[in-house]
Amino acid sequence: ARRRMMRTRLMLPRPAGRTLLRVGNLGARRFQSSGARTDGFNDALPRRDVVFPIVTCSVLGCGLYYLAEEGKVKALVDGIEMNTDPNAWPTPKQFFSVTWPWVAGTVMMLFDSVACKFASTSDFKYLCTGALNDDLKATVSLCILAAPAEHSAPFVKAISETGALARINEIVHIYKSLPRDQHDETLTNACVIAAKAAADPSLRAQALPLQDFLWMMPSGSPQLYTAYGAEGVAHLWMDSSEALLAGNGVGLAAEHAAGSLAPSNYFNFVTIELASRLLNRFNEQKDLLLSTADSLEKRIELDILAAGQGSGRKTIWQATGVHRGETELEIARREKREQLLSVRRAREVLTSGKAASTPTPVDEMLGLQGTLLERFAPLMHVTSAGSLAYGLGALRGYLNGWWADVTPSVCRELAGVVGKRSAIGAALLVVALEAMPRVKKQALDALGRKDITSYAQDGALEQLLAIDAAYIALLAGLNFFFPYILVPVAFNPTQMLVPPNSHEFPHASSKPSA
Repeated sequence: ARRRMMRTRLMLPRPAGRTLLRVGNLGARRFQSSGARTDGFNDALPRRDVVFPIVTCSVLGCGLYYLAEEGKVKALVDGIEMNTDPNAWPTPKQFFSVTWPWVAGTVMMLFDSVACKFASTSDFKYLCTGALNDDLKATVSLCILAAPAEHSAPFVKAISETGALARINEIVHIYKSLPRDQHDETLTNACVIAAKAAADPSLRAQALPLQDFLWMMPSGSPQLYTAYGAEGVAHLWMDSSEALLAGNGVGLAAEHAAGSLAPSNYFNFVTIELASRLLNRFNEQKDLLLSTADSLEKRIELDILAAGQGSGRKTIWQATGVHRGETELEIARREKREQLLSVRRAREVLTSGKAASTPTPVDEMLGLQGTLLERFAPLMHVTSAGSLAYGLGALRGYLNGWWADVTPSVCRELAGVVGKRSAIGAALLVVALEAMPRVKKQALDALGRKDITSYAQDGALEQLLAIDAAYIALLAGLNFFFPYILVPVAFNPTQMLVPPNSHEFPHASSKPSA
């Protein structure tokens, strides 16, 4: 009777009045208090998450206490036990010996304050000196040092202050004498630190030369350390453009940039992207590189003519088997011919347009430069994380409703609400993480503080602790209001495949010197 009276007063036909009432009831349900619904919707909603801040604060506290405790890490390194039998299962101690270095390095990578405090201990000096000079312990030492060094320039500087870069360069040279199928994660970790040392202008005198980083980018299938070879080349090529051209750096970058994205080769995506960034930097200085290639080609041609073709006859030492292989003159001729081919290959790549990136209408308006992923990676991260979070959130909401034994319609409503909430939270978290470096810089400028470039700065530990606390507060706050968004963000496929900001490739602003 009440509904009939309302329709009469509003002078609405029956279907329109029924639709209006239905919409009104739905809106009222949306804005009712948590205790007003009796269909189990509110009871099935995922609860707020308070576990994350407890866990992260515990990890930070344990890292500061345990890793910074004098003698703890040294005792673990000295008691290391490796499994030397590939056909036998590792014992619990052997498994622990493989696991704890990775965990220690990851904790220092996540929390800069832990890395800062550990760098002031005698255990850190032991890792960079005594342990690094031992063949077995060097593997453990590099495993611990590589992760924080990859994301922290002050940590790399702390390593260099112990004199460890010379030993790391020596390890790379030792592996250069071995076939590539015998290379392992020890070389990869050494290449990580070597590339980060080349990225710091104050450490380049101690870093590897350009030729060693070109060796890390072999022709054919990329290795685990190829990405770090590309990073080292990106920081050094502008100071030695002739060495880049003669060492086939442009040709190798073009080869890796054209790599296959077949399912069996999908995880080479990082190498392909970094090689594309190298080509983009080369294209920015294309005219200068081409002029350098012209002069270098003429010089190499004159050297080849002066050296002659060689008689091809064997010396008496070669004929009798005393000396096997090429003579020094033959090696010099072969290297000159290879350099000539490399220079011509570089000219072919630079003039073919393969090194040029495809511009978009918004690039100039927004001041974007670099490869397509460099320009639009943040947008990709937000879209991918939001989509993944929506799927996981919808699934979680539906399963929560099913477990609470509510009706199918309420399960579908839960899936939609929780999915949308998770997508919004994940997108906000990715945007916040992408903006945090700029926000941190502006906050430090407002406070009159400088960014930490060395752990020896006054108040370095306190400042890094405050920054870590701000990150934890950001993650905890968003995860509380938008529960369970950390998993889709942590396993966001685009963020796992696209190189992080730590792989910074500088843009050339002046003429590279030969």
